[in-house]
Amino acid sequence: MKNTSLIALVLCAGLPMMAQATEKPGFTIQKGDNWITLYGVLDAGVARVDHTLGFDPYNSAEVNVTANKPGNTAATGMFNGGISPSRWGLKGGTGINDEFNAIFLLESGINVPDGTVSNGALGVAQTPATAAGPFNSNDSSVSGQLFGRGAWFGVESKDYGVLTLGRQQSIMLDVIGGYDALQAAQLFTPIGFSGSYGGGGATDNSRVDYAVKYRIKIGDFNVGLLHKFGGVTNDANAKSAEQVNLGYEHGNFGVQAVYQGYKDATSLAYTGAAANPNAIKATFFDTTSIMIAAKYQIGELAIKGGYQRQNFTNPGDPNQDLQLTSIYGNPVTAWSVTPYTSGEKQLNVYWIGVNYNLTSKLNAGVGTYQVQQNNFNGNGVAYSAGNGSGRSKYNSVLLDYRFTKSFDTYTGYMSNAVSGGMAVGYANTNNSVFGLGARLSF
Repeated sequence: MKNTSLIALVLCAGLPMMAQATEKPGFTIQKGDNWITLYGVLDAGVARVDHTLGFDPYNSAEVNVTANKPGNTAATGMFNGGISPSRWGLKGGTGINDEFNAIFLLESGINVPDGTVSNGALGVAQTPATAAGPFNSNDSSVSGQLFGRGAWFGVESKDYGVLTLGRQQSIMLDVIGGYDALQAAQLFTPIGFSGSYGGGGATDNSRVDYAVKYRIKIGDFNVGLLHKFGGVTNDANAKSAEQVNLGYEHGNFGVQAVYQGYKDATSLAYTGAAANPNAIKATFFDTTSIMIAAKYQIGELAIKGGYQRQNFTNPGDPNQDLQLTSIYGNPVTAWSVTPYTSGEKQLNVYWIGVNYNLTSKLNAGVGTYQVQQNNFNGNGVAYSAGNGSGRSKYNSVLLDYRFTKSFDTYTGYMSNAVSGGMAVGYANTNNSVFGLGARLSF
């Protein structure tokens, strides 16, 4: 059977999920040792945000649910991905021998309300960060790429683990969702909304290009390694990254530890270039981060929490960073390679929550999250109030009713308040979101 015919059958036949599919629902077809699965999640609903500009039609969530500098009024609209980011993908593989399979994944982000591909960078390029604009924009690792959520292939073995190459989730993002009591809900938890936590300090790092990733489970222990190749001539460290994960899960208890070091990370911002509305500003920095997370199940009650430390310094390879002229098709017309001349910035992130199965179909989750910023004024640079110590606090509630394994509805609420250095320049130092949504997995 030709590959094109195989894909067509997957798209049209609606076959039941077979054993080769992963834990997600999906439609799989198999011929001999070859299999391919079409899968996806469609998640959308309606929400009201207390302080915001318009909903961002390009971002994967479509709405900024944190305290923000612009936007003094409320807005009600349709959001994308209240619990799970909407997406579709193809995954599959072929048997090599009795021990090894070759496997692959291609996954794309979808904005359900308007049918476009998620493109956080384009939203940033078109909206001012501090002045009145059409909508509140948010940086994102998913920025218009055809397979922005993942594009990798490799080999797997039940005895020797999984080795994959390509664009992949960071190990922190792999771990963090399973250790959040509210499913890392995109609209109702900061862990789900901002990829900076899964990226160890930078949203753009939550998915890693040019990466080699290895994972293995040995009894109750799991180990993960990731290396990002920079591909820079005569400088092996520029634009590279390292990640290490060690975990233990047995019965009702689990604990995970992750380290990440990233050279020349980026964050994106609006440039104000009227002549080129798609232009963006890129800020570069180095990050190191550690994360420890734990969970424990007591009957129908699960307790989950964690701690993450994020450190930010000026980039180690500024000359290379200044050569960047575009990011995923958006031209870079402004650069910053000294964002932390006042000293090393540090963020300490804490979270804890519980979820409880009220019935076999209804789950309730409650969580609190806190981000603490250090005072990084120093080095003889003029004092900046925004560099002072500060705090951002979140409280979240989520009710999720599952009709079937593939379809559920939910309602959630999250509040956010910022203070100190983290509130400087903000028109409103608090915000909240309330929403109702539905999710279909296929």
